[in-house]
Amino acid sequence: MKYTILVADDSKLYFNTIEEAFRQLGDNYRLLWASTGKMACLLAERHLPDLILMDVIMPEMNGVQAIKKLKENPLTSDIPVIMLSATESLKAAYETGAHDFISKPFKHFELLMRVKASLTLIDKIKEIKKQKEKLENEHQKVSQQRKEMIDDITYSKRIQRAILPTNDMVRGIFPEHFILNIPRNIVSGDFYWVGQKSGKKIILVADCTGHGISGAFMTMAGIAYMNEIFNRYSIEEPAEYLYLLREQVMKLLHQKGLEGEASDGMDVALCIVDEKNKTLKYAGANNPLYYVNQNGLEVYKADRMPIGIHVNFTMPFTSHTILYTPGDMLYLFSDGYADQFGGPDNKKFRYKQFQELLASVHNASLAEQNETLLRTFLHWKGDEEQIDDILIIGVRLS
Repeated sequence: MKYTILVADDSKLYFNTIEEAFRQLGDNYRLLWASTGKMACLLAERHLPDLILMDVIMPEMNGVQAIKKLKENPLTSDIPVIMLSATESLKAAYETGAHDFISKPFKHFELLMRVKASLTLIDKIKEIKKQKEKLENEHQKVSQQRKEMIDDITYSKRIQRAILPTNDMVRGIFPEHFILNIPRNIVSGDFYWVGQKSGKKIILVADCTGHGISGAFMTMAGIAYMNEIFNRYSIEEPAEYLYLLREQVMKLLHQKGLEGEASDGMDVALCIVDEKNKTLKYAGANNPLYYVNQNGLEVYKADRMPIGIHVNFTMPFTSHTILYTPGDMLYLFSDGYADQFGGPDNKKFRYKQFQELLASVHNASLAEQNETLLRTFLHWKGDEEQIDDILIIGVRLS
């Protein structure tokens, strides 16, 4: 590597002495001479030397003034300067920005050692700056990639919202309801679905494996499969819906019950409401149903198997039939609310506390229930990270 060194000294004799000293080190050094401080500033800006040797006493502009001007110029402010002068100028030189000082007269050996030490330091600084620039460039790339990824996920959120039942659609089937939907990430791995056919009203809440993009993909597949099953078949039992949905999900994920297969899938609660006969039918794949009437909250347990591959994947699901009274409440949900850590001891909210909360608010309006659940969740979570997607749907039966 060839170094450029600017020597600013009004004495050509000193410059020749310095030049002679550097010849002993070979041809790795190119020396420039400035006879005044003003000329030194001009040459420094033009050539950007690696090091400046600056005399203090010079005509037009002395060395201290020249250093000050160099440090004020963004192009030359980082160039290190060694002052060459008597010790009386030492304080002023350091205060102005010189990083080393050699007293005149100096020996060749001392000059060369100090210059080589300075250049070694310069090389280290340059390498650090190079690494810093590289890291900054990498950071910019990562930031750009992150932005593009977030943009893609945000667009996925719009797609996910578009395929979920609209508020008007849900309200048209279940006039009194609330939906508390809090994704952990931008997109959610939980979804809901509603339909109406032959005087029967159907509602489903599902919790897909994972969250974020992977979970969102499964939600879109689940909604598409429910639409297909609903339009293709006339089904009276919720257990039949779950069985057919499981077949579709296993086909999608190429699950055949072989060892080592991915166990992805979804947990589902599905209800069919017959308002004419005041009956409610429920079936669940790992997700229970909470039913609340004047006698309190009752838990209808799900079958302990998911929509997806399982040791019992050939077994049918179980349908439960409930005779209801108008005004009773049903709640379908994913596990994110009960599993959230928080509270004074940073523990899970847990299902027992969730059941007590629902039992205490079921007589309130649907909007008030939604608000209470949200407020309770945020208070419990506090500053803790949300660990999972949250979806709760409450329906007042009519």
